[in-house]
Parts: sequence; structure tokens; C-alpha cells
Amino acid sequence: MKKVLAIILTLVLAFALFACGDTSAPATSAAPSAAPSAAPGSSDPGTAAPVEGKSAYPNANPDGTINLDTIAHYDQNYDYTQNEKIKCTYISQDGGPLYQQSAAAYEHWAPLFNMEWAGFISSNGDADLYMTSLQNQLDQGVRAFILDPDSTIFPAVVDLMNDYPDTAWMSQMSAPRDGTSGEGVPPGGNMVHPYVGFDNYDAGVQVTNKLLQWKEENLKDVPWTDIAFIAMAFTTAPPLNERVQASKDIWQNTAGTLDNFFVADCVSTGINLQGGIDAVTPVITTNSDYKYWLVQGLIDDFAIAAATVLDQQGKTDTSCVACFGGSGLQMQWDAGTQNAFRYALFTAQNLYAEPIIGAVYAYLQGWATPETIWPSWIKWNDKGGDDHTYPQLRLPTVWLEPETYKHYLEWTDMYANAEAYDYPKEGISMDDFSPFVNEVPADFKQP
Repeated sequence: MKKVLAIILTLVLAFALFACGDTSAPATSAAPSAAPSAAPGSSDPGTAAPVEGKSAYPNANPDGTINLDTIAHYDQNYDYTQNEKIKCTYISQDGGPLYQQSAAAYEHWAPLFNMEWAGFISSNGDADLYMTSLQNQLDQGVRAFILDPDSTIFPAVVDLMNDYPDTAWMSQMSAPRDGTSGEGVPPGGNMVHPYVGFDNYDAGVQVTNKLLQWKEENLKDVPWTDIAFIAMAFTTAPPLNERVQASKDIWQNTAGTLDNFFVADCVSTGINLQGGIDAVTPVITTNSDYKYWLVQGLIDDFAIAAATVLDQQGKTDTSCVACFGGSGLQMQWDAGTQNAFRYALFTAQNLYAEPIIGAVYAYLQGWATPETIWPSWIKWNDKGGDDHTYPQLRLPTVWLEPETYKHYLEWTDMYANAEAYDYPKEGISMDDFSPFVNEVPADFKQP
């Protein structure tokens, strides 16, 4: 019964959240300190005087020229309505809580960027349906796309989008790569488009270390060999595999063995809540001698699945689940559910969505191209094949914990002037967090 209630609750909350888009104007976005004073890489940055007190370009340099590091962030001093209204849609491979919150965030930003929101489409893990949905939207005149396919079909997505030169797109969950392999080629292949997001190996490191911290604080006297570690996985997605590899590396260094390290691969069960339950249940039930469990949940659906199964097995108090994500965890806590899913490393969807949809808009206006945007964020050894300079803009993350998550999420509403969360505003300052990573990591720079 608990499993059924957990599934129903998650789905009801997810669909309720889908209707939370807001169309009020956001607060001014501060420019990241990592941005250069002049914007390199633009084919025609231009110089134009502001009109009637408005900026010539969003977040322009002081002399009026385009700043390609900040052009994609919303600027309340720029009049977006002076440009053609563009249809925008979001197509994902899954319709779970995280994707629902992403859709609500894009729906919030679309009218602010003078876009007509064409809606959210999920292919429910079906790659053929994904491509059909994309083609249908192209046929209906949609020109602005946020695309979250299975990472293995990015080459097909690129080929199709190249047939429509008057369109523009960005991805969200996975870095768009071509699937090639070989010496010196990054996992998943070469970059084929810009990416806004995170370092997946580092994400795996941080989540795993959080689990180890929980163990040391709550199970200090329990030997590492008495604890089972599960890495939830989706092995056909190279970026997600990096998180799994990070967990494996850290666990081996910490426990000194991989005998108690298990992988629950959801490729054959599905990248959704039920798929996670189906994959993790046999791992836990066939290793029932273990009382203590740590789970790197990978994504929200899988983390919720692991916590659900652990609860069914009576192991909630002796287990900890953490993941990189957090939308599902926030909804659980809002509903009063406390279980083994205890932590999530999170960036609120409105902060995540802003530069993504803003980049699509910038491409369509001719202000930037996929090869010129975010010039400060081009990783020297992972910039794309054939010397293409595709950037990888990084986003800040915050740990969601029961005592502090409402403060952070309400701050994100204040930043975006949105109404995604209905939490108290008292005691929150705009200086409490930052929407930017203010220093380009060292591994982006030529050694």
C-alpha cells in the first residue's frame, strides 16, 4: 500500500506543479563576475545606443556592444516585444517531476522573452516517438526548441534540426554529443552544441561524499564492509555513467572493496519511477543480509524508487538516499513525507531554464551562434569536434535539506519574480545565493 500511495502522490503533485507557470516580469539579473568586459567571438556584435531608456541588447556592455557571456540572461531593461514573437516548445524523453518542473520554468520564461508557449511534450522513453514529436512541432511552425532526448539520439536530432535553418534549440539534462569514441574523445563523444549544466563526474563525487558524511554522522561504528552501496544507473547515457563511475571510485577508495557495491541499471526497466522500482527491488531483496544501505539515486525518480523499496523492507532508519536533482524530494517534503531520500544537490528549475531559453532566443535574433555564445565557458579539451567551440556554461548548486530547502527555493522565486513556490519570504535576502558560478573552473583553462 505504501508503494501505491507513494506513486500516486508523486504523480498527482507532478501534474499539479505543471500548472505553476507565471508570467510576471523577473528582477534584473546581475552579470556574472566571470564575464569579460568585452564580448569576444561575435561575428557582428554591433554598437547601438539605447532607445527610450532601454538597452540595445540584453545585458549589453557599457559601450552598447553585445556581451556574449550575459546575452542569454533576461534583462528587464531590454524591450523583447520589439522583436517577432516566436513559438517555443519543450520536448523530453520523460514526463516525471523534474521534467514537469522544467516545463513550468520554460512556460514562465517564454512570454518574458516574447515567445508563445507551444507546450510540453513527453515521449515516455520512446525514441521513435520523440523524433516524430519533434517533426510534428517543426511542421506546425515552432522555431524555438528545448530538447531533452535520450542522449543516444542526439546525432539524429542534430541532423533533423539542420534541415530547418530558421529554427534554434538547446538541450537541458544531457550535454549534446555525437556518440563517437576513441583516444582523446570525451565520454559520449564530441560536443555538437552548447550545454548549460554541470560536471557529471563531480556531481557523482559530491552526492557520494554526502552519503558517506551521513554514514559517519549516523552509523559511525558500523564497518564499511557491513554497508551496501547502490548506484542507480542508466547505462546507455554516458553522462549519467560518469556519476556512477564517481561513486564506484570513491566507494572502492573508502570501503576498500567492491563486494558490497551494486549497480541497479534501469535501461531495461525505464527512466521513470516504476523503472527505478523494478531495477532496485531485486538488488535489495537478494542481498537482504545487509541492514545498512547507501544509495546514489542518480535522478529523482530513481531516488524515490530506492527509498520506496527500502521503506517496504523496513530499512528506512538505517539507510540514506541522495541524488543530483531534487524536484521530487521537495514535493515529498511539502507533502509531509520523510523517508530514506534525505538529500539532493539541486539547482532550481527557473535558474536552470533562464540561460537555456535565453540562448535559443539569442540565436534566433542573430545576436549569437552556438559557436560564439558564452566564450568564457569553452573547455579547452572538450569543445567539440573539428575545432568547433561549443561552450559548457556551469550552474551553481545547493544542497536541499529539510531545514533549509524552503529558504533557497523561495529565494529563487524572488530572483525570477516567479510563483513556483509558496513559502514564507521573511528573512530572505537577494544576497543569500547567486544564480551564477562566478569563477570559471580551472579545468576549462589551457594548462
